[in-house]
Amino acid sequence: MSSPTDIFLPPTLPYPIKITSLDVQLGTTVQRGTRLLTYSFLYASPATVSKPETRFGTWDCSIEGTVESWRVKSGDCISTQKAKQRPIICITEPCKHGVQIGGLCGLCGKDMTEFDYTGFSDASRASIQMTHSAFGPTVSLEEARRLEKETADHLLKSRKLSLIVDLDQTIVHATVDPTVGEWIAEGEAWEARQTKKRSTTPNDGPSDDDSDGTASDAEDECNPNWEALQDVRKFRLGPESFGMLPRGGHKGKGKQKLIENEGCMYYIKPRPGTQEFFQNISVKYEMHVYTMGTRAYAEEVCAAIDPDGKIFGGRILSRDESGSLTQKSLQRLFPCDTSMVVIIDDRADVWEWSPNLIKVIPYDFFVGIGDINSAFLPKIEPLAPTVPSPSIAKPPSPPVSESETPSLPTSTPEERDKAEMESKAMLTRNSMALEAQVEERPLAKKQEALLESDDTGSTALPGDASSHHPKSDTKAAASPKAEKVPRKALLKNDDTELQRVGYLLGEVHRRFFTSYDNRSPEDRGKKRRPTLTRSKAHDVTKIIPQMRVDTLQGVHILFSSVIPLDTKPETTEIWKIAHMFGAQCYTELSSRITHVVAAKHGTVKVDAARKRGGIKIVWLSWFTDSIALWRRQDETPYLLDDPSAAAPNSSPILDPHQISSDPEPDADDWDVEPAPAGSASLELQDIDWNDINDEVEAAMNESDDEDDAMSERSSARSVLSDNDDAMLDETRSQLSPNTTPRLKRKRLRSVTPSDSGTNGVGDKLGDALRSPLAKRKKLAASRSGASKLKEAVTADELVDTESLSDHSRKPSPLLSEPLKNFEESVEDEDYADDGDDEDDDWLAHELEVDWG
Repeated sequence: MSSPTDIFLPPTLPYPIKITSLDVQLGTTVQRGTRLLTYSFLYASPATVSKPETRFGTWDCSIEGTVESWRVKSGDCISTQKAKQRPIICITEPCKHGVQIGGLCGLCGKDMTEFDYTGFSDASRASIQMTHSAFGPTVSLEEARRLEKETADHLLKSRKLSLIVDLDQTIVHATVDPTVGEWIAEGEAWEARQTKKRSTTPNDGPSDDDSDGTASDAEDECNPNWEALQDVRKFRLGPESFGMLPRGGHKGKGKQKLIENEGCMYYIKPRPGTQEFFQNISVKYEMHVYTMGTRAYAEEVCAAIDPDGKIFGGRILSRDESGSLTQKSLQRLFPCDTSMVVIIDDRADVWEWSPNLIKVIPYDFFVGIGDINSAFLPKIEPLAPTVPSPSIAKPPSPPVSESETPSLPTSTPEERDKAEMESKAMLTRNSMALEAQVEERPLAKKQEALLESDDTGSTALPGDASSHHPKSDTKAAASPKAEKVPRKALLKNDDTELQRVGYLLGEVHRRFFTSYDNRSPEDRGKKRRPTLTRSKAHDVTKIIPQMRVDTLQGVHILFSSVIPLDTKPETTEIWKIAHMFGAQCYTELSSRITHVVAAKHGTVKVDAARKRGGIKIVWLSWFTDSIALWRRQDETPYLLDDPSAAAPNSSPILDPHQISSDPEPDADDWDVEPAPAGSASLELQDIDWNDINDEVEAAMNESDDEDDAMSERSSARSVLSDNDDAMLDETRSQLSPNTTPRLKRKRLRSVTPSDSGTNGVGDKLGDALRSPLAKRKKLAASRSGASKLKEAVTADELVDTESLSDHSRKPSPLLSEPLKNFEESVEDEDYADDGDDEDDDWLAHELEVDWG
């Protein structure tokens, strides 16, 4: 006989109530509807302000059995809180109906669909679905705990744990691209030809042309992807695997019509090392499959990778049974105790980063295909900055029979209809994605792009060829028999992820049973009680999080250009994952920071950390690789190069005498990566010379301390006394709109006459290099008294200077290095301008006349 059942008062009574009488005695057999007790309560009419009156009520039994004990006595007052916490009566039932199937009790066969005035349905007593089938039996919480205890005891004796395995991109990769089938057929045909050649008479020597018409060894080239495709399995599923396609709209044409009528062929590639992985893990774990694919798909995949059924043994849970298209629930299989359950999956979001999860790097054998059974899920970039996204469609409740719906109306009919429509929409999107894959043949396009990039000498990766391949009018699947250059393989068979996952699973198993063996003697003598609140050391939900924390323990991170400025850092996924793996994150630079994780060069945080010193400035990939591999990576390959060491001119230069290609100090781009040197060069043909003349005129008006109405001859005299103004006048003469500048001549920053070693009168090179910023800096220096432009020059020195030949002029030793570089890059003819010589002669003549 089963244990007594504790019965609680329903929450619908008018609390507080007072027990006036107990209407059944101990040992009495009761039926549904038998009166158990009478109670009284105070009733105040809301329509009047009269004094509350005492009223009475009764409470009837909702189950069958024998009364074992009362937990209350006559005169007790029961409040709402007390009614929730303390049972009222204990009744021993002949059957608790803890296992139900098809609306009947699986133990006594009683109809569970009866519903009466008591408001209690026996169907609600067994609502937990623990089996891998959507139509399997449901059990009560008590029965679920009993079953889990038996399972745990069996696993402990076998020294095993439970392992939930995802299929797509975890253990296998699947596609429906027909190109794979063509490549396999091509490889099989090549194998047949090779076998036939080997079976011929060995005395026959090699020849260029075979007598039977087959190609020679030189021409008989095998498909480069055949080696990686040899273990690919294939099967065909009917159109039901695509879900319900919309009817009444456009009808499919061509291949889409064929898919709608006959389904399509699936190609399954097991991850390298799958069989070794299963052999090693099966002795430590009991494995279950949990996939977002359909039941038919999951069974076919398991038949391909586990033909004998020794690994999974029929323990398969698909989206048809899980009750949700967007989330996976550990409680679906282990509703009470998850302390012995480990999960391996390539997506952590569907598990909401469960403490039982070991995330696997996604397997992407068929380049760019992704998970063909999760097209309705959002595309996820594991550690990209994100903001809290709106919740996706509410998962539909697990299937229940129509007779059970009156017992627990958890949702309205409108909500159920909406959820059903959203589910159909998701399945339709997934179906359309598969149809597009069959129609567009992305793998053939990638292979063609790889071949074209190889022909042009490109070193592009196969994964990048999809988005950069040139357009072609040829069909993607055309056989490249005419190609003479050896083709590159698009598909690579070099994945080693299962080795790392196997190591982590082995470590979890070792730590669990080490802790289990070291448990206290008191725990050894006690029977294992399946409670949720009991704390124990041998618990997977403690071991796996601790292994995560050990990854980045002691690392203090400052993110730079990783989290958007308008986002609260604590709400982003990358911030949460960093804490999950043991790192501490900050928003400001301080002495505690050990790592600056940056997404680009030249940010304020990066520059400040570099000046502070003692901080490792690494790319974001260091963080993502450490998280993906569960092992802190060496920072050396991930360090950000110091741009000042490689390119000294890439940072702002404040020296007014140095040539620079940096933007103006008031520009708004200090936090961006500097452009390569020379990228900001300016063509003279693009210069608005009128604007330059206006700016020079404004600078002259600001720096001229003499009267603006001075005559032209007096201005020439002033030029001799003020070297700065002379250079500006000559610049204005040279940059006149009537003067046609040479094409393709670069405009660079100026060198002051004092630096060039000349007095500035005949130095056309320095004037041609002058920019507005350099002029303003020179003007500020002259006002502060630090300028060297106030040196006077005599007419004799000027005549001597003009008498020199252009080829005999030598730059002063004080000429700065940037100017030397400029002279080497500019042709000599740019400065042998006849017009410039005529200007110099005119100026000398005027000075001679003025000075006698």
